[in-house]
Amino acid sequence: MKKRLCLSLTISFLLGLVTASSAQQIVIRAVGDIMVGSLTPRPVLPNDMHLNQAKKMRNYFSGADIVFGNLEGVFVEDNTPPQKCSESSRKAKKCYEFGMPSPLADILVDMGFTVLSIDNNHTADYGDEGYLLTSDVLEEKNIHAIPKAGHVVVRVNKQKIACVAFGFTKNSYLVTNIKHAQRIVTALSKRYAIVIVSFHGGKEGKDAQHVKDEMEMFYGEKRGNLIAFAHAVIDSGADLVLGHGPHVLRALSCYRDRLIAYSLGNFYTFGQFRLSGPAGIGAILEILIDAQNGHFIRGKIIPTVQIMAGVPAYDPKKQAIGILKELTQTDFPDSALRISSDGMVYSEK
Repeated sequence: MKKRLCLSLTISFLLGLVTASSAQQIVIRAVGDIMVGSLTPRPVLPNDMHLNQAKKMRNYFSGADIVFGNLEGVFVEDNTPPQKCSESSRKAKKCYEFGMPSPLADILVDMGFTVLSIDNNHTADYGDEGYLLTSDVLEEKNIHAIPKAGHVVVRVNKQKIACVAFGFTKNSYLVTNIKHAQRIVTALSKRYAIVIVSFHGGKEGKDAQHVKDEMEMFYGEKRGNLIAFAHAVIDSGADLVLGHGPHVLRALSCYRDRLIAYSLGNFYTFGQFRLSGPAGIGAILEILIDAQNGHFIRGKIIPTVQIMAGVPAYDPKKQAIGILKELTQTDFPDSALRISSDGMVYSEK
């Protein structure tokens, strides 16, 4: 009887250690761009086969404290008018605007998303009406929508975590205004133990895979010196920086024990995107950070690829691992960050 009691107490003690250990870590799984089907510039919408495939991705998100992505576009109703493109430019395929029928928000719930940025160059495609409707739809689905010029607070193990977004368009906290970004992050870091920064910036396309310490221009727009931006917000108190916008994967880096993902590429971009080459390859990045000080503990790359018309699937070729490893070594050769052949991400410091 005494032996059984001793064994029971030992098991209880060990379980207590596991619980305590997990409470000291925050698990984030993050992806890049998401657009689940649009009415414009031409109607291309998923059917049940597409949605059932997307639902399978929930297996790769379960167990995370935060599941993050960038929502590239807005949710709309039948009578929500598009605002960005002229009819002639839509027909000529020279302008892109993304309006997702609001019932499609359910697929984001089915996959397990908890936090989405709605600060990018497509969240104004249907004007203020579309932007505000998107915020309302996500709130109804219990998904935190990080707004332009604002932040959301997520509770993890009774701890409050601030998530703030930066972009390059009207009404955003600008990725190009580094001093202002520092003030925003400094103020948040005084209120919350952990601050996660999301940014939409950089050039786009297959020739934009490398990140450089210089201002990036695209379509005549200043889209940020993203290395300078990421380092500045970490200096000001950010604990994790998640980038999106180039529509291709970019390097990972570790600065002052904080992880930076410069772009996680396209995750789920249905029907309207060119997905050949690097644009069709994405990744789910698992990140473990210390809940007390925000330090990066370790990570894992789960490689994805878009199939059919742009639905995410696990990539058995594991292309994202090789791409991110090469880009990280090339763009940040002095970084202590390492990526193994099986996708584990760790720092040698």
